Amino acid sequence: MKSAMRLCLLVPILATGSFLLGLAHPTADDASPSLEIGTRRELFVDDFLLAKRSGVELRMHTPIPREVAIVHDAPWEGTGCGYHTVFRDGDRFRMYYIAAQLTNEAGTEFPKPPQRTSACYAESRDGIHWTKPDLGLIDFGGSKHNNIEWAAPRADNFTVFKDPNPACRRGEEYKAVASGAGGLHALKSSDGLRWSTLSETPIITQGKFDTQNIAFWDPLRKHYWAYIRDFHNGIRDIRVATSTDFLAWTTPEMLRYVDSPDEALYTNQVLPYYRAPHIFVGFPTRYVERPWSNSFKALPDLEHRQRRMKFNPRFGTAITDGMFMTSRDGRTFRRWNEAFVRPGIERKHNWLYGDGYQNWGLIETAADDPLAPPELSIYVDENGWKTAVRARRYTLRLDGFVSLYAPAARGEAVTKPLVFAGKRLTLNFSTSAAGNLRIELQDGTGNPIPGYALADCDEIFGDTLGRVVTWKDHPEVRALAGRPIRLRIVMQDADLYSLQLQD
Repeated sequence: MKSAMRLCLLVPILATGSFLLGLAHPTADDASPSLEIGTRRELFVDDFLLAKRSGVELRMHTPIPREVAIVHDAPWEGTGCGYHTVFRDGDRFRMYYIAAQLTNEAGTEFPKPPQRTSACYAESRDGIHWTKPDLGLIDFGGSKHNNIEWAAPRADNFTVFKDPNPACRRGEEYKAVASGAGGLHALKSSDGLRWSTLSETPIITQGKFDTQNIAFWDPLRKHYWAYIRDFHNGIRDIRVATSTDFLAWTTPEMLRYVDSPDEALYTNQVLPYYRAPHIFVGFPTRYVERPWSNSFKALPDLEHRQRRMKFNPRFGTAITDGMFMTSRDGRTFRRWNEAFVRPGIERKHNWLYGDGYQNWGLIETAADDPLAPPELSIYVDENGWKTAVRARRYTLRLDGFVSLYAPAARGEAVTKPLVFAGKRLTLNFSTSAAGNLRIELQDGTGNPIPGYALADCDEIFGDTLGRVVTWKDHPEVRALAGRPIRLRIVMQDADLYSLQLQD
């Protein structure tokens, strides 16, 4: 994204240690409004905090593939498992996903409508090892010994959330949205497993809904959000609606994007980031339909691809991958145009329509190294169109979606005036052995505050989720709380993911 911020000129400013030249201090024409941040955590997923920067950039980071978390190999799970939802519920993690039949294993037969869609359930104590409990709720093939918790004809998706709304009525502690006749339908449950309709009529009727549609309660804005699928000019898009009671919804409006092309987007997976819930993160799937070429012949499993194309050409010529986007108002998103999750090195069952579908929900899981801090886990579909569809776990550092990055050549940035309420400044950052950071605190006009100048800041290096910044071994900043303060951030071979003025 091209920054809308004006870059200032480099001027010779003497600094200490390995820091050489720096940005000029903000001048009177840098009349950025003050931002009230209190003690909340702020992520560098956009330019929101920054007034100017030079020699640094916002760099998206990609998650690391780990083990296969779950294999969908039961007879009732078919070849079309996906649309995973994952969240923590007390001392366990819950997983919900759709099970349906796309083609048979060989790709030679396509199910005839009406096709039943099932929603299945799994759970885990650690987010790494998952089990499918025998729920005994829904019949499949004459038996209820399965993990199916909901089923319906003509449904394409079913997405669950636990409702934290203080006004949530008893028996509606868990809610779900599902596509069905006439639009998007609402369901309720007291235990997250046994479902009944919340409304006899669809709650939203404007849209196509043929993907994973989601809804959730926003405790900061005190209303529900719904992100749904629709089309414009034949292009798949994402729409948003809001509600205060989950029954009456605003007319869905199309999301707006900052400097991104009009691309087809399949899922959306939008949710508030739990460590900074004023910021929404989204993990949409990009849908790319290409003309047939020799590259398709070189991709994995050509025979199955060609058999799928007999039912519909796009079943072979469409390819998908995972994306990342963020928003501060729920309607305008900064979407990174590069893939967050690529299809990956070619193997037997990838580079197809169905790769890169990320789950809805972020959870913290333990790192492989017991001495390391916890990580974020997400789950990504693979092995589509075959029996034994899988979801693989990927990990990312906490707050690690995007960083303010400086190369070895060094760079710096100056924030807009920030009004905070905390006592100490903490950073989530990573440097090389030779890299470092320093923070200078300035008044609203860009003058260094005595005792907090760049030369006073103790050099910062390492790799941690929460380092307290000190100036000549002094961490306290509470005397500066309540008035506009700028941060001048000087970096070399370093990534800064987030900051927080902690109380």
